[in-house]
Amino acid sequence: MSIKTIVVPTDFSDHAARAFATALEFAKVFGATVRLIHVYDVPDMDTVYEVTFPEGVVEGIRTAAIAKLDALKEQAKAEGVEASTHLEFGSPSQIIVQHAKDSKADLIVLGSRGHGILNHLLLGNVAERTLRTAPCPVLTIGKHASTGD
Repeated sequence: MSIKTIVVPTDFSDHAARAFATALEFAKVFGATVRLIHVYDVPDMDTVYEVTFPEGVVEGIRTAAIAKLDALKEQAKAEGVEASTHLEFGSPSQIIVQHAKDSKADLIVLGSRGHGILNHLLLGNVAERTLRTAPCPVLTIGKHASTGD
């Protein structure tokens, strides 16, 4: 088995942190690169509720996400793993799968659940949808996975 590219979606949750730690271990063993991706999806409140987000909210989300992705990239670098970051807007599972296809990923490593009001009901809705449509193997990391601590 050859693993050269690992896609690691993150929503910055505890599950995602454990998935990232696992991906780093795989990357070290196989000499693979890690492609961190965060997909944000701001609801279209204007059409649904006839309200809008205050000016700057979406840019604030982007700025915070970029900073968090950069911190993860630096962590990977400190552990000797080459990493890149990608920030996208849209449907998380669709973009993750497309990103895996475009990058010819050998593996996707993601948390089984993430942030969200109903995350305990959704296997992580994103994880479940990604599992069904991914172009490569998907490793989901649950709450009991070790982070190396």
